[in-house]
Amino acid sequence: MDIVLQHADFYFFTPYVYPITWPEDGPMRQFLSLLAVTNLGAVILYFLFGTLSYWFIFDHSLKKHPQFLENQVRREIKYTLSSMPWISIPTVMLFFAEVQGYSRLYDNIDSSPYGWFGVILSMISFLFFTDMCIYWIHRFLHYKLIYKVLCVHFESPRGGDLVNTTELSEVRWILRLAAHRGRGLNDHVPLKARSLR
Repeated sequence: MDIVLQHADFYFFTPYVYPITWPEDGPMRQFLSLLAVTNLGAVILYFLFGTLSYWFIFDHSLKKHPQFLENQVRREIKYTLSSMPWISIPTVMLFFAEVQGYSRLYDNIDSSPYGWFGVILSMISFLFFTDMCIYWIHRFLHYKLIYKVLCVHFESPRGGDLVNTTELSEVRWILRLAAHRGRGLNDHVPLKARSLR
């Protein structure tokens, strides 16, 4: 992310956004720049993959479901876009730590102490570690006391929708991918719908 930030500073932030008195390596400027770059990238990825999923994966017959809300897709897009800056803050904090030098990322393989083996091992261990963290966080959220309090609000943020469209499930699917291998985009059933079965 340091290379992305360097290019964003050189071509956009320094000439057009920040005053000259803010140095490029200032912590506040770096954090705000990373927040802007991360959210811009997230919005681009969201609309790109959300649109592709909506047109090629989403079952459009679900729109005929009697409990499909009016303007549900538009509301889900609005909800996602309003949530995205808050969701991105932990990621931006990690990017900020990387830019400040608190990481073991290498610009080339030669600077790695173990060469290609170390880089490949670190990639595999990173994926394994994050996969396990997502799994255990997901398990923790399904603990009875926490599930009753959080998931009613978390899984149905607009209140009462029982039909899940691609626009909101895209975010859920990305977050749940590691814990739910092989499941589709539109298989999520909110807590209220489980009692109807």
